[in-house]
Amino acid sequence: MDCPRCGTTGISGPECPACGVILARARPPRPPFRPPSPRPDGEAPRTRRSLRTFVLVGLAAAVGATMLVRRPSPAPDPAAPGTTDAPETAGDWAAGDEPEGWSEGEPGSWPGDEDADPMAEAPVFEVPAIEPEPLTNDTSPADRSTAARLAALLDAGAPVGRAEVQVAEDLYSRYGDAALTLLEAVLVKAARGEQAARRYAEAEALLRRASGVAPHSLHPVRGLLSVRLEAGDWRAAEDAARAALSLSPSDHEATRGLAYALLRQNRSPEAIEALEASLDASEDPASRALLEKLRRDSVGESGLTEQRLAHFHVRYDGDAHEDVGRAVLRVLDRHYATLVRRFDYQPPEPIPVILLSRQGYEDVTGAPGWSGGLYDSFDGRVRIPIAGLTPSLDPELDDALLHELTHAFVADRTRGVAPREIHEGLAQLMEGKTTDGVLGEAGLRALADGRLRGVAGFYAAALSLVEHLVGQRGQGGINDLLAAMAETGNADAAFRSVYGKDFAGIRREWQARLRQRYGS
Repeated sequence: MDCPRCGTTGISGPECPACGVILARARPPRPPFRPPSPRPDGEAPRTRRSLRTFVLVGLAAAVGATMLVRRPSPAPDPAAPGTTDAPETAGDWAAGDEPEGWSEGEPGSWPGDEDADPMAEAPVFEVPAIEPEPLTNDTSPADRSTAARLAALLDAGAPVGRAEVQVAEDLYSRYGDAALTLLEAVLVKAARGEQAARRYAEAEALLRRASGVAPHSLHPVRGLLSVRLEAGDWRAAEDAARAALSLSPSDHEATRGLAYALLRQNRSPEAIEALEASLDASEDPASRALLEKLRRDSVGESGLTEQRLAHFHVRYDGDAHEDVGRAVLRVLDRHYATLVRRFDYQPPEPIPVILLSRQGYEDVTGAPGWSGGLYDSFDGRVRIPIAGLTPSLDPELDDALLHELTHAFVADRTRGVAPREIHEGLAQLMEGKTTDGVLGEAGLRALADGRLRGVAGFYAAALSLVEHLVGQRGQGGINDLLAAMAETGNADAAFRSVYGKDFAGIRREWQARLRQRYGS
């Protein structure tokens, strides 16, 4: 088999060894299209549609504070019966006659920066600092001085490591309760440092020690909640939140942590119930906002049939879409296996997938009519509208499911660190798209010259950038990059460790090569 993307011949496996594309999904470049002739009455020709799919893909937007990564419904085929646009040749576009989304921009600037929304993050739960008590006068002056030095470090916000922990442990071993708050404060502060470095196991060990010496203190348990939420260990986070609430039933922050941990386990009704009970006791603006969001997102999901499988929790209208639901399950399993093989990674938790009527989908997501699916990074769910579908499933829905599952994999693999450009480039690549096939020669020139802007330019550039990364180090490099993002918690550090440059440097390198090859 030959690769339709890079031309490599004699391939025997499912993926091209040269460019990494999945052969079954790779498509040859689309036939070019020629702009329609000017209308006799002088009316301007209709907007070109050869890039319409990219324009629609690029219209992903945030709902509230959540980044929703959308995948569009299919755009009308310009060559299909009933359309009047004649075939057009991408290479024949003239200046001033570019497709929608093209506008002047500075070469070297990133297309669509002004339109890109940041990826949403999980709630951050801060652990208040502990004010240690000074050692009593019946201790030695040297030990009082040592304790004062540790307290000063904590007060200054200075890093605290193993040496300081050992000093605090020594004081506690000699003076017991007199040095207890100092030891607790040092342990919690050291744990925060380990958490910042994403060494979650080390952070947990310190916090469990702190909880052991101060079993009635809320601080270590709050610290465990924060660490487990950041690490995505939802079951353990639930345990920590419940432990915190057992110590302080009115703690709104622990309640929000519990609600979020339940939400990420696909237990939205329990999350809503916990928030409602907390707010009945006392008002809290942050908890109220979270409750309203969960209520809004759950609209249209009550009463749905749910199937809990090994890799997915799928919910759908069992009466209206039983056949479609079963077909989607088969497609999801197939795509899951493809993504596990491609990224050499398997998410530890099942991925929730919600199949909604078109109206229910729009009510929950606020998505426009063209949207064919989305992944919500806040709750980790994939939502797909299924009104009017048949059990056979059309190729566009097949692609939409793969696109959104790619987002779920990338978000989970990187613990939410992957830049949006990497998200969208990988999702399109998994669909089998190539910039050559989507843009053609003229589109690539426009991208290289900075003329393809806005959301259309953003998504085209994201795909081209990921192709550039694959061209350097193959799929293995991509997998190393995603793993490094999870390990470091920093995209720039991950890029430097794998590609030798930070993210901005990689973008400049990509743009320079694109201009060298296609620039006017």
